Amino acid sequence: MVPTQSHVPAGRPLWSLLEDAFVDEGVEHLTVHGRWGAIEIADTSPLVREALHRMTLGPVALENISALHENFVRWKTGSGPCLIWRKLKNTLDQLGGCLVPSLGLNDGAGPILSVVAVTRDAVFALPHIGDDEVVTMRPRTEIERLNGDQALACPGLSYQVILHSAPATEIAKSLLHTESTIAQVAESLQVEKTLVADVVAYLAGAGLVVVQRC
Repeated sequence: MVPTQSHVPAGRPLWSLLEDAFVDEGVEHLTVHGRWGAIEIADTSPLVREALHRMTLGPVALENISALHENFVRWKTGSGPCLIWRKLKNTLDQLGGCLVPSLGLNDGAGPILSVVAVTRDAVFALPHIGDDEVVTMRPRTEIERLNGDQALACPGLSYQVILHSAPATEIAKSLLHTESTIAQVAESLQVEKTLVADVVAYLAGAGLVVVQRC
């Protein structure tokens, strides 16, 4: 089933490029080079250039770009049009597997999880999942060690998810080998439902969590 509604994180969305990606800038061209080749960016505006520059430095909050801040806040709060943000997001989506979406808390610290592509044509979107919908981890999903972190991976998927810290790690582990809901996980772990919903949406966007619908 194709989701008709997207999830807007209550936490802090962060973005970066893969570690081996770099940006080639010219007066009239903008190219992102990565492990799967070069991606020509049609929108060479100052906003896109600034966003890509910041993303080469690691997971960043793009709302800190002054030209984007008001638009981004409207997107997060659903309080009005956010065409500038949506246009930038559409450009970022063109980066495919070079784009690394991450989730941070609103404490300004680093990400608690990152979604890393293992295929070039990976496409990431955050689906909306209701608090009482039954979810579970996709069969054959396992936690592996990766560069000192724990990573969720499943054979055949375009993404793996790096679990940097709590509470993302605990939320992910609670969904392994069992069915549950966002509300149940939140109660069991004594964390906010909005936080669980964020983590579950990122895991579902990576294809690791599936909704058990009748």
